[in-house]
Amino acid sequence: MAIQCIFIGDSRVGKTSIINAAISDKNRKRRYLPTIGVDIQHHVMDDNNVLNIWDTSGDPNFHSLVRMFEKSCQTIVYVFAANEPASFQSICDWHSELYDNSKIYICYCNKTDLGSPTVFKDRITHLYPEIIFVESSSVTDNGKRLLQIIIENSEKIECIQAHSLPRSCCKIS
Repeated sequence: MAIQCIFIGDSRVGKTSIINAAISDKNRKRRYLPTIGVDIQHHVMDDNNVLNIWDTSGDPNFHSLVRMFEKSCQTIVYVFAANEPASFQSICDWHSELYDNSKIYICYCNKTDLGSPTVFKDRITHLYPEIIFVESSSVTDNGKRLLQIIIENSEKIECIQAHSLPRSCCKIS
């Protein structure tokens, strides 16, 4: 099974750091250059499933690319920084634009070592109950918990989509 996932958020909130911490055992304290456009990471998991992660630029000049790649993804991970409230507002704006009830939405509050996620969690769960809220720091967390959430929820979406096919599609005339 191939799982398609996209990470969306403002520049410098840590999208690339989160992805690299989750799929790599390399030194997590490395500084990354801003993503230009869209980057893709392929990760083969223990069960031989493939996780394709689209890492999008937070630069507004590339927002049209986000829409193009988001359409093929089952999971959307919004990332904001706990110490940058404006990046949280961007998540709300993105969700208003992208929401589709056939996808999984995860809101990842990054940089919790620099700010408190409590206020944001309360707002997300109140405004958008369909969003799964995760709080962590790419500096102190290896991202494996986020990968597990993506995999578990993608399996649920595939199961729901498979059962929602019209029965007539399988009839032989």
